[in-house]
Parts: sequence; structure tokens; C-alpha cells
Amino acid sequence: MIVYGTREEEANPRERLASLRRLLFEARAASPPAQHDQIVELLIAFGELEAAVVDALCPEADANPALARRLRQAAVLIAHAFFHSWTGQTARARAWLLKADAALGRVSAGELPASVVLRVAEGYAYYGLYPECYLESAARFFRELRPTAAVCIGIRSIGTSLCAVVAAVLEELGCDVWSCTVRPRGHPFQRRLVLSTRFAEELSGCSSRYALVVDEGPGLSGSSLAAVAEKAAELGFPDGRIILFPSWEPPGEALLSESARARWSRHRKYTTSFEAVWIESGRLARSLPQGELLDLSAGRWRALFYDGDADYPAVQPQHERRKYLLRGASDAPAESAPLLVKFAGLGRYGKTALARGERLAAAGFGPPVLGLAQGFLLASFVPGRPLAASGVDAELLDAVGRYIAFVARAFPASRPVPFDEIMEMIRVNTEEGLGPGWTGALRALGPMRREVCARPTVAIDGRMLPHEWLRTPQGYLKTDGVDHHADHFFPGCQDIAWDIAGAILEFDLDTAAQAALLARYQTSARDRTVAPVLPFYCIAYAAYRLGYATLASQALGQGAEAARWRALAARYASRLRQLLASAPGT
Repeated sequence: MIVYGTREEEANPRERLASLRRLLFEARAASPPAQHDQIVELLIAFGELEAAVVDALCPEADANPALARRLRQAAVLIAHAFFHSWTGQTARARAWLLKADAALGRVSAGELPASVVLRVAEGYAYYGLYPECYLESAARFFRELRPTAAVCIGIRSIGTSLCAVVAAVLEELGCDVWSCTVRPRGHPFQRRLVLSTRFAEELSGCSSRYALVVDEGPGLSGSSLAAVAEKAAELGFPDGRIILFPSWEPPGEALLSESARARWSRHRKYTTSFEAVWIESGRLARSLPQGELLDLSAGRWRALFYDGDADYPAVQPQHERRKYLLRGASDAPAESAPLLVKFAGLGRYGKTALARGERLAAAGFGPPVLGLAQGFLLASFVPGRPLAASGVDAELLDAVGRYIAFVARAFPASRPVPFDEIMEMIRVNTEEGLGPGWTGALRALGPMRREVCARPTVAIDGRMLPHEWLRTPQGYLKTDGVDHHADHFFPGCQDIAWDIAGAILEFDLDTAAQAALLARYQTSARDRTVAPVLPFYCIAYAAYRLGYATLASQALGQGAEAARWRALAARYASRLRQLLASAPGT
């Protein structure tokens, strides 16, 4: 099944460096706590650029050319500033930023690729991964093992900046560190590390040091961390001196890669949880209005709205963003309203979500937004009742149509319609979900290419699920509408027809309701060309949700949550059959 989409951005590295130097200048001038926030943004953005440039320099095998070394030096200098801003040493942070600026100048003065492809640092954008956790992991490693020298190997993409953080901490503590980055290649469950001869010799010459492998993983397979650890062992590093710095520590037997399962128990691992750094320490609470935090993550929010779990909508806990309800402290006024505190992304990711949330709120479609704190978006927790598919009335159709039209007008995108990517998703999910006998019906979609590709794309909502609409005393309100176009699942930025199709299928609209929704949208958006492409997007939406529901049910195994997803998969499969059977030309 295909459920993931492509999130890449082409960029001019010289222009990107210029913008990073401006951000660095702002960070130097800032005072706490704004200074640390700006340095975090700088650390993340530079890490994404460094990974993209080194990827361009090393298309077939990892190497360590002069440009890569200059980039690495700049990254570690920024990480030193990050270390000092976290500990409140503003003057020292500024001094390290000055050194980093000089290093960025040396990078800018040299030869750079004309264009590179930036990849989203998913942990920072989606999964609430905080580089501060790696500060503590590195310090604990030093306290326990007292290393005098280490090789710090970051796995691109996000391991680029995380590795710089680990290297900077160790240097601050007196350890001699040599830092580099690599990108394991091949099948996701069978990654392998390919090094140039010279780079392999450089690493082998350091085999008396500790080898620290830094990444946000492991993912389902753990094969990237395993690939780097295996290569380090081949180059002469003893297993006892190969240390893993992952973001979490699952049981080794849960990893899908055989080599990862074999490697996982051989090496010491250092992890520090978000809860330890931000919750138990009180740091997150101190950056928020006074009150009590109630964890609503992983579907816990449902207990606030439903009488029993029999009514719960399905959630995939691993894909939900971390979120909390902030309730007023005991000495707060009785009328103090609770807030929803939801992870929206670090650096530019959080800023983008904040700007969109504010626009939706100002237009009356989303809850009031109060600001951004440590990557969390703060919004009013609006009293209301989540809808079910049966809760459709004329007022709701009007609200949904106006909302979709507003999104289409307010958030245009420059991405061309990814027709071939969508068609491949439909083909794979249909074949695996319904059987190969149904793929012949997809031939009718090919002739729609011209109409589909002629339309613009939009940073759509992407989540038109009934329970994300609230019935409130003031009318209908759309929750969670700021960032699903930017996560790493389908659909990404897409024709607004995707959201119309989503509303039709999720609310199970009959012909009359579909016509009413479409009429309201067309009147508000002045879009007269959407109707002909709707059959295509209804099929695409059903195929995507069939794939997502199937994989969610498989990942969750047994129990009530898995059963909810199996029921949804059956529903999407039934709708997809109906849509394919009635597709134009079949």
C-alpha cells in the first residue's frame, strides 16, 4: 500500500545560505528566551541545507570532500551556540554565532551546487523530536564513559543537525571529536552504507575512538542505524565502542530488519525522552500560561467528547501529534478557558502552522489561536460536539462548502498536480486492496490527465473527517486544519477537489447533498471547472484511505483500535469498488 507522499523542495544553496546568515544575525541580537528559539530554527534549517548539499556531492557513495567538511564545521559551531543558549549563557551563544557566521561566509565563498533538493526534517516537523534531548544524551554518555576522543557520525537527513549537537556537547566537555555525515542506501528494510575508499580509510584510521551513530530512528526496520554500525565494525571499531544515539529505544525483536535485530543488542544506546526534558523538568509548563497539563495524545482526547469507547472514531496513535489540554490553575478565575496545546513543529514549521491557524481563526473557520510556544500551537479549546457521518444538515453543507472555498482562495500552492504519483498510488492500493481484477478499470482515468493537470494546487486541509468538525453554539467549526497538507502522507499540496471528494466520502453524502456542497463551494470559490475532475479525486481519495486504514489495522494488530480500522478499510474498499464500477468510460 502507498500512503506516503513526497515532501521535497528545490533550492538555491547560495540564496539559502544568505537567508540563514540573516537569521543568524537576528539570533545574535536577540535576548533569552527568543534567542534560543531562533538558534533552534537556525540549527534545523542549516542541517537541512547541509544534508541536501552533501547528498548532491555524494550521489553514489558517501565521501568527505572539502565542502562537506566546511559545512560540518559550521554546523558544529551553530550547535555550540545552541548548547549555550539552552543553558542561558547568552554572551557565549553570541560568541559562537559569530564564529559560525564566519564559517558560513567561507562556505558561501566557495563553489556550491547550482541547485539542491531539501528534505523535510520529519522529526522536527511532525513527531515532536527536540534536539535538546540529544544534549542530555551526549552529556550522560560523557559522564558514564569519560571518552577522550570520538567519531560522531550523523545519518542524513535529520541526523545531520542532531550529530552536530552531540559533537558540540562533547567538545564543550573536553572530548576530541571528528564529525561527519552519511546516508545509508537501498531498500528501506535493507539499508547499506557505501563509502568512497578515501572516506573509509579516514574512518578506519579513527577506530581507536568511540564511534557515535546519531539519528532520529529507529523506524520500523532500524536498518539505517544498523547499516552504519555494521560498517563501523567492518572498519575496525569494536562493538563495545560503537554507541547508538536514537530518539527512542524499542525492543530489538520489534525491528523488522534482521540485521538491525542482530545489531540492536550489541551496542550501548543513549536516549532521553521528551517527557524528561520538557514535562518532568517543568520547562514546557513554564513557557505556557499557568495551569495544569492533561495529556491528550494518542487518542486520549476522545474521552473528553464521547460517552464510551464504542463511539470512538479510529485513530492511529503513532501518527497523532503530541497534544495537551491546559486547564486553569486552582487559583485562576473560574471563567479561565482551557487551551489546546498541540505540537505544530519546530522552527519554520511551527511558524507556518501559526500563520495558517491565525488566518483560519480570523475567517471564523478555526478555533482562536493564541500563539506558539516551544513548537506547540496554543489555541482555545472550544466546547462542542464532534460530528458523525450521519450528522449532515443544510447548515453543515454550507459551512463545509464555504470552508473549502476559503482554503482554495487563501492557500494557493506552486506544486504542479502530481498526476503520475496519484495514479501509482491508486494502482497499488487498488491492486492490493481489491485484487488485480480491478486494475483494468483504472484505464478510464488516464484520459483525464489533461483536465486534472490543468488545475491549480492548494495547501489543502487534507482531513475532512467528520469528527474534526465541531458543532458549537456559534455554528460549525473545523479543527486540526493547519498542517495535514504538509505532513508526509498523501495528499500534500493538491487540487482542492481532494477536499471536496473527502467531504463527499467521509460524510457519505447522497446525490442531493453532493450537489448542495458543490454548489456552495462553486459560488464561494468561483470555480467552474472542478466538477469534471471530481470522479478522479473521489477514486484517489478512496484508494488512499483504503491503504491507510489497511496499514493502520495491520500495525495495531489486535484490539478495539485495530478493529475500528478494519471496519473502515472494508468501508473504503466498498466505496472504491462502487466508484471504479461507475467511473467514466468503464
